[in-house]
Amino acid sequence: MKNITVTVPDETYLQARIWAARNSTSVSVLVRQFLESLDELPVLALITSDERLDAEEIDPPPPIYRETVEL
Repeated sequence: MKNITVTVPDETYLQARIWAARNSTSVSVLVRQFLESLDELPVLALITSDERLDAEEIDPPPPIYRETVEL
């Protein structure tokens, strides 16, 4: 599984944290579910399985290490 970094305004992050807590989940799960739902979009349906395989063969950029703070 890959990690990603997403930058959002503080207020957006706070709203996401509150929603996630009220729904017994995490912001990471919310983002993962959203990204997985992109498979349902018609635009992505136009990408062939061969093109998806080609995209998977691209070397990823080197990881960026940042301090993680648990709230």
